[in-house]
Amino acid sequence: MSERNYNVILDTLPEAGSRPAVLFRQAGDGFLQVEYGSVPRFNLVDSFRVLAVNAAVKAKKVKGLYETVPGLRTNLYHFDPEVLASKKLISEIRDCEKKIADVKDIEFESRLITLPIAFADSETKKAVAKYVKEVRPDAPNVINGYNIEYSALCNGVAVEDIKKMICGTEWYNSGNGFWPGGGFFWPLDPRCAVVVPKYNPPRTWTPEGTVGIGGPCLYIYPTPTGGGYQLFGRTIPIFQFSQKHKLFKESPTFFKAGDRIRFHETSEEEVLKIHRLVHEQAKYEYDIKHGKFKVKDWLKFYDSLPVQKGMKELLAKQEAGVKAAPKV
Repeated sequence: MSERNYNVILDTLPEAGSRPAVLFRQAGDGFLQVEYGSVPRFNLVDSFRVLAVNAAVKAKKVKGLYETVPGLRTNLYHFDPEVLASKKLISEIRDCEKKIADVKDIEFESRLITLPIAFADSETKKAVAKYVKEVRPDAPNVINGYNIEYSALCNGVAVEDIKKMICGTEWYNSGNGFWPGGGFFWPLDPRCAVVVPKYNPPRTWTPEGTVGIGGPCLYIYPTPTGGGYQLFGRTIPIFQFSQKHKLFKESPTFFKAGDRIRFHETSEEEVLKIHRLVHEQAKYEYDIKHGKFKVKDWLKFYDSLPVQKGMKELLAKQEAGVKAAPKV
């Protein structure tokens, strides 16, 4: 087959009501990527649909389907092509899509996880200092040895406002990625949507439990690694390779797609104490509440006048902040 005739799009579903166009894309032997929207877009309702369809497909227990990897506007289906033909898998997914009449009808299992955070702790400050010393001495995103002031500048707000925004909303996990155990979290309250550019170039080291934001996405680093998000502070363990703690008995990773997290500020001493309790004594009790996320309730909140007004005010501040902040 000539290169000009090769097309990775195996099938499509047209836009219909609250559903964007759906692309079924060949992603290698044994992988199918389902993409929502024919052009790149940022819309949390796409992720809500991804999770609803994902759950419905998995409930079918399709023979030959190994696993799924949900994302913000995509889902990657891993299957055995010798057992399950891609056309059959697409048919199963299409069937689940047809049963979702409107995004407002979607609801899914969602844990609310409350996590403590120590802002501007000493360990993440060491990571910033290491970056300045070894990678970029003139880094414009480092002000007074840290990233919070730069993040505040980019958003046209004060440092205390940044802290309130981090702790003032539930952060929704569209799916895990980048590093084992890490989740990609988005603010459910758009008035708390901190937006910052990434490091340029990235860091070579980030401590376990570091909390940072790149673009509008919040991330918790599960283990020491490199990284490029602007740093805010540190929280408690979300990954345990030894699996000593009961929370990690089934898997060394913690987060699931559809989880929500809410932060509350605490001291660095408290965060370090919990790290020891989790990793050394396996005694700490995580604050987890089980329930369902109802999209119609969130849409009602999102579309309310106070939220829309606050979102517009924040966007105006961010527009001015971006112009004032130095480019990374």
